Amino acid sequence: MKEISTLRALRDNYIYVIKNNENAIVVDPGHEQPVFRYLQDNNLQLSAILLTHHHADHTGGTAELKQVTGCTIFGPDGHTVNEVVRGGEVKNILSFEIEVIPTPGHTRSHVVYHIPELKALFTGDTLFIAGCGRLFEGNAKQMWSSLQKLAALRDDTKVYCGHEYSEYNLRFAATVDPDNAAITEKLRDVRNTLAAGGFSVPSTIADEKKYNPFLRADDLSIRKHLKMESASDIGVFAELRRRKDYY
Repeated sequence: MKEISTLRALRDNYIYVIKNNENAIVVDPGHEQPVFRYLQDNNLQLSAILLTHHHADHTGGTAELKQVTGCTIFGPDGHTVNEVVRGGEVKNILSFEIEVIPTPGHTRSHVVYHIPELKALFTGDTLFIAGCGRLFEGNAKQMWSSLQKLAALRDDTKVYCGHEYSEYNLRFAATVDPDNAAITEKLRDVRNTLAAGGFSVPSTIADEKKYNPFLRADDLSIRKHLKMESASDIGVFAELRRRKDYY
């Protein structure tokens, strides 16, 4: 059976387990214990780890998992990586064809992983539900370009992001796109889901285009609200990101 499971870790991180029968791939294990527990409970053998970037809350469990399981680690950088990926590669792991897409912005070497067979996109800290990552090492031009690559994927592609920031992101989205009914509806759904102990992930690319302001810097309603009707898309995106930094 091929399926994706979501694990919580640390304060608000998500770890993903991609299963193919008794074997598994793990995405961004910020802590090893939730992964070890899940593997044991489900009688799974860890074959590979996919890292989107080098930040410790996404890599913290990697060394322990590698030591115990002997898995292969794929990622853009870091001393624990066995096979470096930069973007543009297609990796065949557990019979999944996994497309590596470069998405600099949050970090210089950030990548995301797209598995067309599962209609799944693991976005790390590039694309969140109704949000995007801070620009720690990259710039607005890079991040806008990276997000446009992801927005160009099929609308039914499911978005599995690295953190549970959805409610906070949607509250911010309402401040820059106040007449967008999709934001109000999604915020209500997310609050209900989280209150019931569920996950706000995944969303879809189609949904993100409706309520994620960072994918909609070219939208006239947002531009009017910001009084930036004649600005470039990158300029509007940069202003959105600046406002979110101080929200």
